[in-house]
Amino acid sequence: MNVTLDGFHGTNLECVDSILNDGFKPSSGNREWLGDGVYFFVEGLSKTPENQATQWAIVSAWNKKKKANDYQEYAVLHGIITVEEDKYLDLTEADGIDVLNYIQESCTAKLKTRNKKLHYIDGYLINYARDTKLIDVEVVKGNFYIKLRKEDRQFDLSRRIANTTICSVYSQKHIQNVEVTTKGRVE
Repeated sequence: MNVTLDGFHGTNLECVDSILNDGFKPSSGNREWLGDGVYFFVEGLSKTPENQATQWAIVSAWNKKKKANDYQEYAVLHGIITVEEDKYLDLTEADGIDVLNYIQESCTAKLKTRNKKLHYIDGYLINYARDTKLIDVEVVKGNFYIKLRKEDRQFDLSRRIANTTICSVYSQKHIQNVEVTTKGRVE
């Protein structure tokens, strides 16, 4: 049985041709929300995932150090994400949280030996599970609070209540029918 998700990815308009021709450039590192992968806004807490991808593309243009936008035009890409049910981890459900707790219990000793503290360990845990073959997961979905408003980023405001649902796709073979749905200017 397969799981299918409609995913929306906000980005710099200049990246679109490269993505359409060569695929997405995955995020990587233990500080990522859901570990390594290509990130999409999906339905869940995101009643309008395409709008949230648009907001993300706009606020991501801002370079805090330069105090200016890195790009002036954005795009939102839509893709169909399909994965076998046994390679899908849904952290919006109790069973998914149980799996994440199992992963954490399995690597507690490793966490104690880390020299530097992780502020959030979700991405670390998912990468650990993949790297050690503890579980074979290709797509992970979860609810998070993401700063999608300029004011949230400008004043470094955070909340604990999640405002969006995202997924991370580890292998791009699960992303099909990618197309541009929105283009615009960063204001």
